[in-house]
Amino acid sequence: MTESVKAAIYVRQSVDQAEGITRGIKRCEALLKSRGWTLVETYADNAVSASKSRAKSRWADLLRDAKAGRFTHIVGVDMDRLVRSVSDLLALTDTGAKVLTVDGEIDLTTADGEFRATMLASIARFEVRRKAERQKRANIDRVTRRGLPVPGKRRFGYEPGNIEERTEEADRVRWAFAEVLSGGSIFGIAKAFGKPPVRIREMLTNPAYAGWIPFGGERYEAAPEVARIVSREDWEKVQAVLAAPERRTSPGNTIQYLASGIARCGICDARMVKQGAYYLCKGDLSHPAIKREILDDVLMWEAFSYLLRLDPGAEPEELQEAVQKLAEAQRKRGAVQAMFELEGADTAALTKRLAVLGREVTQLTAEVDALRVRTVAGDVVGRIRAKLAGTLNDEEGAAWWAEEWAELPLSDKREVIGNLTIKVHKGRGPDRVEVA
Repeated sequence: MTESVKAAIYVRQSVDQAEGITRGIKRCEALLKSRGWTLVETYADNAVSASKSRAKSRWADLLRDAKAGRFTHIVGVDMDRLVRSVSDLLALTDTGAKVLTVDGEIDLTTADGEFRATMLASIARFEVRRKAERQKRANIDRVTRRGLPVPGKRRFGYEPGNIEERTEEADRVRWAFAEVLSGGSIFGIAKAFGKPPVRIREMLTNPAYAGWIPFGGERYEAAPEVARIVSREDWEKVQAVLAAPERRTSPGNTIQYLASGIARCGICDARMVKQGAYYLCKGDLSHPAIKREILDDVLMWEAFSYLLRLDPGAEPEELQEAVQKLAEAQRKRGAVQAMFELEGADTAALTKRLAVLGREVTQLTAEVDALRVRTVAGDVVGRIRAKLAGTLNDEEGAAWWAEEWAELPLSDKREVIGNLTIKVHKGRGPDRVEVA
């Protein structure tokens, strides 16, 4: 008596409907029973699109087990449920398994079977693209003509569909807007919400809450049935408040604090920024925080130690040459980017060239930054070594460095400590600051 064929069932659907999966499995099991085959395992992907990454899906498990020889045949409802692209087909072919569908058998171990499967996969890919184009046209019509949001992820404050408000959440959104108008900070609101400050800013600047629909870089008037959680007047006022220069806390040209944007959280590696008397983790307010004077004092002495070890041998000419090379690389990169707009451009070749230039710009930027630090530090290093060559005792030397550091411009200080890796961990005191 011959050994029964070992087979696996694979079923998939893009929409989360358990009954669809169940029906597919029953049809495949009936086919296996009619052939007298042994079912090894059933692989089901519910609410999984074959047009997106399937690296963590049951599809990936199916391919791995097929390569391992757990079964020789794969059964599905039809090829459209198995593969939606030629790359999927190639992955399936590499397993060496035979494919049987409820609609008919395709043997991927033969040239004829692979050819027919390739045709089916190409047709499936065409259907995916055509469906995407139809969906895009439908979304344009939905927004521009009907004034309704595009179906997608539920927005905080709204029920699914983003048309009706969810009262409890909508009240919190209104409170956040009122808090800003009464002088509250984004950090304070983020703490109350238990969310990162960046998410609160995204919420406060989202025009959807005031009855607009953002789409394709434009704003469209929402239909009357779409809930307005805040008034247009309040939304505009909040935008003006958030745009005020004095509210800036993220690193930039107007940075006012030594470690802002340079120090990192010891838990999540997010940047730390100055807020009130503390440097706080920008990613999560429950992560480490440290008083500004404590961290600034630690960095003053770490900068002293760093400068003593530094070889400030960069001549101005060397820095100028590096800056010129960087500017030329950036100019070339800009020229290549502009070529993408030309009709008939070889995008594959341009992409490769752009990648090369991108790496060159990154390398030259690092070189220029390093040379600038050495140039900035050159005079300071000279003064430090001159002082150390004298007869200063430890107490006098410490007092001298504190005065010397205080006289340096903030931009120069940040150039120096910007070459250090600074992490703040949980705990108390200066010992939790890690500097490398």
